[in-house]
Amino acid sequence: MANGGITPSPGGSGEGNPLEFIYTLATVGLVFVILIVVELWKYPWQVSAFFAGCIFLGYIIMRFWPHTVKTGQGRAFIYTLLIEGRLVRVFRLGGVYQSATNLGFHWAEPVFAYHRAFDAVFEADRVLTSMYGHGVHRVLALGGGGFAWPKHALLARPDLIMGVVELDPKVIETAEAWFYVERLKKLAKKRLHIIEGDGRAYLEERAELIAQTEHLLPEGDAAGEARAEEPRAEGALEAGASAEGPRDESAPEAGEPDATESVEGAPAESASTGIVKRAPHRGRSARPRRTRRFDAIVNDTFTGDEPVRALATVEAARAVRDCLVPGGVYAMNVVSRDDGQDLTFLRDEVATLAEVFAHVHVLPVDETVWAGEDNYIVLATDAQTVFDGTIPYDEDFLGTPMHDEEPA
Repeated sequence: MANGGITPSPGGSGEGNPLEFIYTLATVGLVFVILIVVELWKYPWQVSAFFAGCIFLGYIIMRFWPHTVKTGQGRAFIYTLLIEGRLVRVFRLGGVYQSATNLGFHWAEPVFAYHRAFDAVFEADRVLTSMYGHGVHRVLALGGGGFAWPKHALLARPDLIMGVVELDPKVIETAEAWFYVERLKKLAKKRLHIIEGDGRAYLEERAELIAQTEHLLPEGDAAGEARAEEPRAEGALEAGASAEGPRDESAPEAGEPDATESVEGAPAESASTGIVKRAPHRGRSARPRRTRRFDAIVNDTFTGDEPVRALATVEAARAVRDCLVPGGVYAMNVVSRDDGQDLTFLRDEVATLAEVFAHVHVLPVDETVWAGEDNYIVLATDAQTVFDGTIPYDEDFLGTPMHDEEPA
């Protein structure tokens, strides 16, 4: 499930065929090259300089020439635009910008405003610190895309540990090759964990593991949520999910210790493959280890310009809540329709989350450059966290809660 949901604005940066201009420019350049060769063939040093220029031009073309990638949702286009004085590489699929990245020194800065708006989850720092002694420390991102927000958040907050769930392996490969994720993996090291798989299935499996391990642990351990959520500099979220090694689509079995637990009987990581393997249990260390909860979960999953419905229902929201610490924050990207006139999905999603969480907030996003539709970040929590910039609404605003199976 790629992330995104930025519909190009009419007359803006996404109007028309993005490849048409580049093909035209290439044709003009080819004619120009032929003319130069005809004029300079008798002047050796000029010809040498010309070919040196061709080598440089070839490098530029290799870096910025449009590429196509066949993904699970269809063929995606990767190309470069010049927007407000910056070169921006975009990942376009299904007529929608799934992600984008600045090139050069600003590679980790989010291009889209709604990615920056996801930082609202860190406004829960004060509440979580009062409850557990630390702020937002462990985060799960649903939908990888170009990893725009994970890049920004991980580099801005050196204590952050983040898992990113992405369904499509081709999207992950594209992000690694073209959107600086390989560089991010080297910088973030074990603070980044890429999980290839379905977001809804991951939530439900992890929620089940949390319930099982908390039930099996003695009361003194199960009750100590604050101690269980103490910050760690490094640690894997799931066995085999390390950014340093192969991706593992499967969740650990019930009672399997977290890879964060560096104790006797905990999983051992293979030096050759990076895969976390469960070591034999010995003595008292055989008791189950806690499957830890997240401080925040961010949902940016779309299929083209459509949100992933399996992650937008009451049942999905319950799975999210079961994976959060009490007082944790869930943030979801929602997009309008009909040039901002149709807010049906936003209203339905607010009503859906209100069925599960005590407090639901709506944060509008000002996306003036890229989007033809309006973006909103819906924030849900059971704590009385105050989020800057949210807008009030009343009962009349609420739509119809969405369920996995709509009543007949």
